[in-house]
Amino acid sequence: METHNDRDAAGVDERGGQGVRRVAIVGAGIIGSSWALVFARAGWEARVFSRHHAVRDSLLDRVTRAADAARAIAPALTPDDIVARITLAESLEQAVDGAEWVQESVEEDVAVKSALFADLDRLTSPGTILASSTSSIGMSCIAESLAGRARMLVAHPATPPHLIPVVEMVPAPFTDGGVTQRAFATMRAVGQVPVLVTRERPGFVMNRLQGALLTEMFAVIRDGLMSPADVDALIRDGFGLRWAFLGPLEGVDLNAPGGIADYLARYGFMFDQMARERGATEPVVTEAIVATLQGAMRARLPLEGLPARVSWRDARMAALRALRAGGT
Repeated sequence: METHNDRDAAGVDERGGQGVRRVAIVGAGIIGSSWALVFARAGWEARVFSRHHAVRDSLLDRVTRAADAARAIAPALTPDDIVARITLAESLEQAVDGAEWVQESVEEDVAVKSALFADLDRLTSPGTILASSTSSIGMSCIAESLAGRARMLVAHPATPPHLIPVVEMVPAPFTDGGVTQRAFATMRAVGQVPVLVTRERPGFVMNRLQGALLTEMFAVIRDGLMSPADVDALIRDGFGLRWAFLGPLEGVDLNAPGGIADYLARYGFMFDQMARERGATEPVVTEAIVATLQGAMRARLPLEGLPARVSWRDARMAALRALRAGGT
């Protein structure tokens, strides 16, 4: 995807001039406070508004503690440096004044979000991107009737975003393509890792993947195959060591000499068998999906590069185990 990365990384605002960029964070709970830290750590001025006074009043203390715990990510910055860039707004109007990006992080209620986005559409300039942190509600359900809907999309983070940088970017059918490009550039400029969800689905992709794993974990516990502690250990001391550096697909790609196609030729029957247990009537490991996966992996890394990548993986897993062994 083409982006305006160069302009954004240089700190140039959308009007072409140099200056501090401004974000409005609406909602100051776990996600909203973490977003404030993300943007402030990247040098933005963050104005935060919450309807809940107790949540708003505790914000700066919570961000200070979170920034201190995360100092290794930006060691040149102190928590005070970061908090100095965050302002508590007394009203929604004050929060969004001059903002080029608004990140909504209120409760997961479509009626509440719809009303808020109607206000944001009215209060912000046409060039301001309006993004929702929702983990399950498509922007089509929130903003379908709004005049400025073309500048609205979902930017769903992992929790908490100041520590886990991946962000699901979910444009609605009505989201302007240029807005999506700018949104990707902005997320990269503040140190996040945006990934595109090409169309709206309940739970998007992140929660669907997490849900698939948790659902299977619940099932093996229910059936007495393994205890909850052992299931957690299986992920923590098994796949988790690998997944800290590789996605599951790349991890599988490194587990056979011929890459992922070789692996699935050897073991693909297991996944078809498990799919049948869940009611699937068609194979899930098809020639088409194997070709797609092998093509994607080989575009990233030729087969002759696999041994070096395996060595890289092994060294990092060993270092991670050593780090964990030395932790408290």
